Amino acid sequence: MVDTAMLEVATQGDAIDGTDLQASIDSLRQIANSLMPLDTSALSVEELQAIAQRQAELRSAASKLVDAQIALLAGEAKITADHINSAIGFAQGVVGQIADIKDKLAKAGALLDFIGAVMTGNGKVILQAAHTLKGQLGR
Repeated sequence: MVDTAMLEVATQGDAIDGTDLQASIDSLRQIANSLMPLDTSALSVEELQAIAQRQAELRSAASKLVDAQIALLAGEAKITADHINSAIGFAQGVVGQIADIKDKLAKAGALLDFIGAVMTGNGKVILQAAHTLKGQLGR
């Protein structure tokens, strides 16, 4: 995750470009694909619907990042695409190790909350969301 002591302060015009978030986009798509187990016979209709909903949300978040131009708030922490890619990659690794589908869905939901914070461009909010995500991932 992000070491706040090492961050610069964002200035007017600093932004995160979607092209630099390709690793995050790929990770979100891979997480979405990994949510549906190969054998769905033991799952209820409600569980299958919850999986499909979370997959759609993850794919939508990935699509939003493709064309993103996230303007960072001047005077706040200067978050970079590398920070975002690292956090999402970390979450992907954790989610990939979880067998319980309800736990996977919850952790993927926490990741979506983080993405929402990223889209604000507010370094303080993004850092808080990163710490929250780390806690929710159990790491």
